[in-house]
Amino acid sequence: MSRLLFWSFETGASSSTTAPTPNAYAGMMMALLPPGRLWRLVESFLSTLFAACADELGRLEARTRDLLDEADPTTADELLPEYESELELPSTGSIAERQARVIARIVARQRYRPTDLQTTLAPLLGTVTIIERTHSFASSLGDDREIFRFFVYRDPTAPGTYFVMSAQALLDTIKPSHTIGQVIESTSALYDDPHSLYDRDLMGA
Repeated sequence: MSRLLFWSFETGASSSTTAPTPNAYAGMMMALLPPGRLWRLVESFLSTLFAACADELGRLEARTRDLLDEADPTTADELLPEYESELELPSTGSIAERQARVIARIVARQRYRPTDLQTTLAPLLGTVTIIERTHSFASSLGDDREIFRFFVYRDPTAPGTYFVMSAQALLDTIKPSHTIGQVIESTSALYDDPHSLYDRDLMGA
């Protein structure tokens, strides 16, 4: 019986392959009977019995395939609350946003270079550009603290769905504590800087 249940693992089939039909399962069980005329005498009974077993095997097969999908955060649905609970993430937003949030948290690391931030935030934002302050730029503003500010720019005209608020929430938890990281969608518009109240910072920061 276990050979029937786990045929997909033995044959290397994935959750995307076609599962056997109940009739196919019933045929497999009939084929496992030893040869002999005896089975012809009880063929009607066995057909009914195997048909009932085949329905249950089909259900187990379907749930096994569901488990394979749920084991991957990119396709998880039923187990999303489990991932979010384990990773201490909110369960708000669409399924796609919640999946992206889980993936981004899983790949997050404690120390970051710009490329690490791009990789970590990619599930939520897609392709982004990291904009860092230079010492000369901070000096020109008269505020040395500006060197600790950086921006994650997501071009709003680029294709794909992105989630700015979720990305900002994740960035706030993974950035070095002495820095200020902000997700933005514009590199030209300026607005009031929270330190000085002068119009000199990037829109959205």
